[in-house]
Parts: sequence; structure tokens; C-alpha cells
Amino acid sequence: MKLNLTVKDLESLTFSQKQSLNSLWLPAVYDRAVASVCKDAENDIYENPEFVVGEVILSEKGTFTLKRLRKPEELTIDEETPVNEEESSEEVFYDFEFDPGDYFLKENCLPLFNIGQLIDCLRKTKAGQGGFSLDIPPMSGAGAEKGFKISDRYGEVDNDVELIDLLFKILKDQL
Repeated sequence: MKLNLTVKDLESLTFSQKQSLNSLWLPAVYDRAVASVCKDAENDIYENPEFVVGEVILSEKGTFTLKRLRKPEELTIDEETPVNEEESSEEVFYDFEFDPGDYFLKENCLPLFNIGQLIDCLRKTKAGQGGFSLDIPPMSGAGAEKGFKISDRYGEVDNDVELIDLLFKILKDQL
């Protein structure tokens, strides 16, 4: 079962839909996201690194900066020896290297929502205002091959084998 959106899913969005999705997203620590980073402005080449949000920094101007959570093996530690003998020889000073590639503006990022985040996002849209029902099929047997189904108060809206793809399809229609 697919649990999160992928970069390929987000590539299916138009520019306007991407902006709408970004405006619906209030980033939080441990959110998965993808940034759009220009690698070659002359040739219009962009890279899309996926990352986990480690810190959300809100500026006085109201802009969000997202700091990438680094894996332990990515941290560089510089050990400094004490300057004089009066300082304890047991003290070790750690200087974590600052990497500008660890910081992204929210406006240049898109969330890689999980199923729960997509449901929450759908509830905030026009489609979710009237509520909706989700039918979950059994693992095997009759009905399993039909997949997941979402219905609103007027009847079936859509169905798909993957729940996250179904939720994303409904959200895309609302963006």
C-alpha cells in the first residue's frame, strides 16, 4: 500500500494547482516535502530533492523557511581541543557545519502528504464541506478488486485501487 504522495504525483499538477496546494499546506516538523532548486539558470535546469522537515522558521515578514532534517551520518563534527589547561580536558566542542542546502523557502516546496494529511486537506476544500464517505474493501474476496471508493452526499465520486491516489485525485479536482 502506497502511504505518501510521490514527486511523480506532484508533477501531474499544473502551476496553479501547485500554488493552491502550497497555500493549503501548513508545514510541520517531520513533514515530507520536495523542493524545487535551480541548478542551472541559463539552461533552466531544476533539481527536486526530497527531504523531511526538521525545523520550521517563521520570519517577521511572515515567510516560512524549512530546515531539512539531517541524517546522523550526514552531520560533520569538528572536535576542538581546549585552548589552555585550565579548561577541562574532558570537554569536547562540537561545531556542526552550516549548509545552505539544508534550508528551503516554503514557496519553493510542495508537501508529500500521507493519507491522513490528504484527508485533512480534503476536509478544508469545497469537496469536504458537505462531508464524504470512504469505502474500504476487504483484503481479499468479493469486492477487493474494486478498490477504495469515495462518495459524497450525492453518490459515488470516484474509486481507485490505491487509497492515496484516490484522495489525491479528488484533491486535484478541488485545487
